[in-house]
Amino acid sequence: LDWNVGRLIQAVDAAGLEEDTIIVFTSDHGEMFGGHGRMKKNIFYEEAARIPFLMRGPNIPAGKTSDACLNTVDIVPTLLSLASVEIPKSVEGVDLSHCAKGGKGPVPKHAFLMNTGACAAWQDGHEWRALRTPKHTYAVFRGGGKNNLPRKELLFDNVTDPLQATNLAGQATYAKLLDG
Repeated sequence: LDWNVGRLIQAVDAAGLEEDTIIVFTSDHGEMFGGHGRMKKNIFYEEAARIPFLMRGPNIPAGKTSDACLNTVDIVPTLLSLASVEIPKSVEGVDLSHCAKGGKGPVPKHAFLMNTGACAAWQDGHEWRALRTPKHTYAVFRGGGKNNLPRKELLFDNVTDPLQATNLAGQATYAKLLDG
């Protein structure tokens, strides 16, 4: 994959198009590979949800990073802005081009993740919703499914527990955060 991305970049540069081309490398999900006892995708854990979004183009400095919570709807306004195209009012999402340029500006407070159907053989129930901020991931299994499973809440501190090994949802210390 690296080799082919390199070939693409070399072809753009060889054609003299590097000042007119934005290259984006991303994915729609990661894979669990056994993490948290799960395989495949369709879950809110970091291994599946925290995916690369790499950009190369004019006015995008190399080596800059951002921990902004990028939602799928933010991609279009960001690319339009980077391409100096006016963003139509009908376009959803937040322009995060300032993040790509290494600058400051408004960012989404969270990313919303969800799975609304039986996409895999779940042991925890079929339907879930999650919010991820730079600091926390909060998830709710809505329960039900063929085994009529109970509702289940999870809360992880992504900074102090990046492997999301400790569910904080039942701890009194986090009750106010969960109520907010």
